[in-house]
Amino acid sequence: MPFRARSKDDDGLYRCARRCYAIAGNVLEFLPRTRESQRILVNLLSGKLAASGEEFPIGVQFLADTVKCRDQHLLANWQGSFENLAWLMVHEALSNFFGRFVLANWDSEPYVVHHVPENAGANLDKLIKRQSYFIAYPQITFDAMCATSGLLGFASQLWRFEQECRPERLYFSGYMNLPNTLESLDRDGPCQGVSVVRSPVDTISWAVRHVWQLVEHGSPEWTAAYPSLVPQRLTEIRKAATGSTDPAVHAAMREAADVILQAPLFRQNYDELLCKCFYNGQINDLSALIGFFNEHQSIVPCVDETHDAELIRWQLRLDGEIPPTDTDTFLHSDLAAAFGGDDAFRASVAPRILRSAEIYGALCMLRTRAEPALPAAKSQPAV
Repeated sequence: MPFRARSKDDDGLYRCARRCYAIAGNVLEFLPRTRESQRILVNLLSGKLAASGEEFPIGVQFLADTVKCRDQHLLANWQGSFENLAWLMVHEALSNFFGRFVLANWDSEPYVVHHVPENAGANLDKLIKRQSYFIAYPQITFDAMCATSGLLGFASQLWRFEQECRPERLYFSGYMNLPNTLESLDRDGPCQGVSVVRSPVDTISWAVRHVWQLVEHGSPEWTAAYPSLVPQRLTEIRKAATGSTDPAVHAAMREAADVILQAPLFRQNYDELLCKCFYNGQINDLSALIGFFNEHQSIVPCVDETHDAELIRWQLRLDGEIPPTDTDTFLHSDLAAAFGGDDAFRASVAPRILRSAEIYGALCMLRTRAEPALPAAKSQPAV
């Protein structure tokens, strides 16, 4: 399935990205993923592109309207120079555009793997990669690009897509706003996929334990948000609380968990998380959300990853068993014990997930409509 450029801009971008990966692909592993390395790459790429003698016509209108680059400095100063091109190649907006670039220039069928919270889709991603399909992830910040695709985000993804992946399908996977994602794909026909969602209480529990681990391991962003939490002390509390019935240990864990829950950064990221992932300017209540799923019936909400495994595989046209979810935090039971049990934990976090609980209830109701289609699906082999 070859590349077929939809426009001169697409052709110029494709050739420039391939040239840049040929120039810098072998040195990327030696560069730390920092802004300083980004500037080093720009100097390297701009000089080599100029020496190549090639032209790579990419217009500013293409960057603004198709790539949807919002970097006003880059757009205002765009001349198509080799330095401009080099900065574009290391920009997160271009890296975030890669999935849409594939849909425009290859005959790839898109599938959506929406998941809440962040780790809910990790096991599905493993199964997709085992079958050699490419996964496009959201990369809207420099740090996200570096973590996902490296300093040369777009070009690195292009190399991996062409060299290592089967091109007939493309999976968009991430912890993202679902209506905005489907709108950004700009598809004429339906886009098939799943929205894998855990209950708001389970999500808040995971978020507390996840942030605890991030602070414990010295994450700069999260450690800065919690100056009163000492990583070594968190490690001691976590280890002591594992399976413990000691009230003093539970009190220490509860105190630290309350600090995590009350921080503005935590509230911004995890309070009413389902609202952030399902509501936008046009969809802001349950009626509108149900209407959205009625309009996009090829996207099925899945509220129990284990029970819905067969449906998920069918929706995503995947073979094989879904791998078990990795346990990347300590157990919910240890956290709940610090609050006095599951009911007490649920009551404690309920005020911050009221609207999300309503959304989850609607998703559970919507999930039932997929059941009648599943028996028919069983008789059809996966593609």
